[in-house]
Amino acid sequence: MKMERIKYLSVAVIALIVTNTYSFSYSSSCSLSRSVFLSSSSSSSISKCLATKDDEFQVESSNGSSSLDDEPLMRSATLSIDSSSGSSDGESYRTRNSNKRENFLEGRWESIHGNYILRPPISSNDGQPKALIHFLGGAFVGASPHLAYRYVLEKLSERGYVIVATPYKLTFDHLATCDEIISRFERCAPGLARMYGAVPVVGLGHSCGSLLQVLISALFPDTPRAANILISYNNKPISDAVPFFSEVVTPLAATLANPQNATVIENSDEGQAWNPPSVVDTLNLGLKLAKASTEGDRLPSDQLLNEVVTTFLPPSARIIPETTGTVILPTNVRDSLQKLVQPTADALDDSGVLPTFSQLLEVADQVPSLLQEVADGVEDFIPSPASTASVAKKAYRARSTLLVKFENDSIDETEELEMLLNEAERIMRMKKPMISMGVDLRTLKGNHATPILAPPLQLASRAEEILGPEDAKERLLYKEADDIVETVVDWLGGLVNG
Repeated sequence: MKMERIKYLSVAVIALIVTNTYSFSYSSSCSLSRSVFLSSSSSSSISKCLATKDDEFQVESSNGSSSLDDEPLMRSATLSIDSSSGSSDGESYRTRNSNKRENFLEGRWESIHGNYILRPPISSNDGQPKALIHFLGGAFVGASPHLAYRYVLEKLSERGYVIVATPYKLTFDHLATCDEIISRFERCAPGLARMYGAVPVVGLGHSCGSLLQVLISALFPDTPRAANILISYNNKPISDAVPFFSEVVTPLAATLANPQNATVIENSDEGQAWNPPSVVDTLNLGLKLAKASTEGDRLPSDQLLNEVVTTFLPPSARIIPETTGTVILPTNVRDSLQKLVQPTADALDDSGVLPTFSQLLEVADQVPSLLQEVADGVEDFIPSPASTASVAKKAYRARSTLLVKFENDSIDETEELEMLLNEAERIMRMKKPMISMGVDLRTLKGNHATPILAPPLQLASRAEEILGPEDAKERLLYKEADDIVETVVDWLGGLVNG
């Protein structure tokens, strides 16, 4: 059944975004400053991403359907919104920013509608950004991009860009992941547009994040990009991306996801049955308990306590009040415990320890669901690497793309992507000769993990004050990460000022 579901998912219509607050217009200008506008509107149609059985992709609208080839190609994309909209999001953004207490672990980051926002400092062009960079991180670390890529993103913000880092939970269904990413991004976009006005939107991705940016630019035409910056792109099949996938990982995942083989213990009075939980169930419940310590009153809810008891204890060993039939922590006990832990919890929260711990839990939270997907019979990514390559060649829409690869990166497939995007331009120019799609490839020193191998900007800045810039970069091993920033800023400068 699971295999059939995956099969049909690969050819099913994937619902995009209900764009009842947005409409788009297109432009063929050559600079980032003149472009596609994202604006408030009540007449927008519902767009859908459609993957057909022969790997041909097209866009379907609620007002009819049309091929991607019939859609106007954007030269660039600008984030803006109708100033007549009655929402007060813009004001709430200012309030949150001014009241935010900065600490070393969190820095200047804000969490808005499931995204992590980093604004340029006031000292940079009075806080008005040159462009908005929408960032997606790599596999696993993409669940906490503002921590894993902190130096690179903070440095870009310091150079005058507003950063929107959208976390995502890793799954084998890339289309569903893209849908969730876009949904989160578009919840924070109106407030940013009210505050900053028309701002070019640039996609930036690393590793799996680059792959997702390609899919967004090709299959989700209602999410325009002025340009894309794709670092360490790879699009390998699951058998190559995960060593010994069929031989070791699949049977291991099946073992971990299935309940333990044990004698069923029954309660003859109530007719209850119980099996010991699987490893995946145990991981899920452990993560829930850990998350409870970072949220609300820092104590697990009665519902969660009841879940723990029923999961780990057979009916005969449970001590549950007969009057309620569930585990309930008395109010006076809960209040006493809360008063006991609250001062420490508040101190850890203010210092950034609890938020950071919460983000590490988000990274760990991907493991159980991935194990379950594998145990349920997943065989490859959706769409498959071949389908992704096909759609990149036929429907990629960003008119300017910077590709970055590293000298020592054995899993990089950036050169293959360059050929696909050059072919995409050739196909497009056959139909629309006036359209060009610039692709620029840069090779830097480093390896696949270079973008995350750097200290927070605050620590790096202090080290540079003491040791000097060059010595600090060499000793703290972030010179190559700094080269990424300089390459991106230099390339974007040519577009923004072009």
